[in-house]
Amino acid sequence: MKTWIIYLVATLMGLATTLLLGQFPTYGTFIQSVSSILIQFGGFVLFPIVFFTFASGVASIRKDKMGGRIASSTIIWTILPTLVLTIIGALVFAILPIAFPASSSAGSGTSAIINFIDTSLKYAKTSLNPVNPFYTLAATQDMIFPVVVISFILGYFLKPSSDIIRPAYVTMNSFSEVMYRISSAFAIYGFALIYFISAQFFMALQKDATIFVAPKFLFILLFLFNLALFGILPLFYGLITNFKSNPYRILYRTLGAHIAALFSGSILFSTPILYSLVRKNLGVQKRISSTTITITSMFARGGSAMLSVFTILSLIYATTGSLPQMHIIIFIILCSFFVSLISSVFLGFGVFFITYFTMKIIGIDLANAEMTIIGLIPLLSGLGTLLDSYICTLCSVATGFELETQVEVPYEDIL
Repeated sequence: MKTWIIYLVATLMGLATTLLLGQFPTYGTFIQSVSSILIQFGGFVLFPIVFFTFASGVASIRKDKMGGRIASSTIIWTILPTLVLTIIGALVFAILPIAFPASSSAGSGTSAIINFIDTSLKYAKTSLNPVNPFYTLAATQDMIFPVVVISFILGYFLKPSSDIIRPAYVTMNSFSEVMYRISSAFAIYGFALIYFISAQFFMALQKDATIFVAPKFLFILLFLFNLALFGILPLFYGLITNFKSNPYRILYRTLGAHIAALFSGSILFSTPILYSLVRKNLGVQKRISSTTITITSMFARGGSAMLSVFTILSLIYATTGSLPQMHIIIFIILCSFFVSLISSVFLGFGVFFITYFTMKIIGIDLANAEMTIIGLIPLLSGLGTLLDSYICTLCSVATGFELETQVEVPYEDIL
């Protein structure tokens, strides 16, 4: 059975389980603990995959002198979709202004999240200190940037420019192939993890109940999300590639990874699945997927930035009762864009991090009204991460077309 089908089935089973057992406290404690462990496991799997595949990809790209074109494509897909989506988030709010609903769990766990952000900032600074690369690899938990830096340095000097280097290049390429086999296994059997993680996702929404008492806000939020997923991003992809392929076909062939992104709210969890699906289901070369997905998964957070802009504006509207002035909206768009570039530091709190720090940087004081979003973090982070995952996918495929290396994969051969 294809991954896009079996992941949907696992999602429905998670929903059904929560509807049947969600009222029991023991079930809630169990499913929350298991879900947290499984999401961390996805990040644990990702780090060795990134280390070996990125180094191998960089070496291969240097060997064939493709670095400039891949870098330019990756930069375009990192910057432009994020900027466009943040503007779209503001436009949709201006057309359909809506106050952010008061969450029944607002404020609960607020101090824990603030402490988490402070700890993550200190951890990020420590991780970037060039003390010992092996210690960095061993100590890195939720921040993938140090791993990428070390892998890039290794791959850069791994270019097979002489006979003495060539065996090392071949060995690293073999390790890269092993990592893709691990990624394939994670994609094939990841539906079991999605069952528990989706059950936790639905339980969190059911427990908070905000979406059930604010249908208008939910409708506008989902309208914005679907506009980006089925309208803006496919159109952007079509303009970049001259409409050489169907973006909706790309979406369903990598649906397993996007479902993982939605319910986990973690790009680190969904990326191991995405590596394999992009290569096996879309025919993207290994060196392209290894480099473009790695970079865009860290920095291309257009979906999270868009939802953060919409959230900030709706919070201001809910607090003041009036729409922000145009220059404030522009500042919010630009600041959300720049803050989103480092939001991958905060596993599972991307939208909250962008929202919180954008308001702090601009100096918007709503008397802690931003803490209202605590109850909707699973939904906001999930929707934003799904869009981020789709941007990574489109970037890889578009880069493949740019380099004329794309291979057509028959439906019967996809995972």
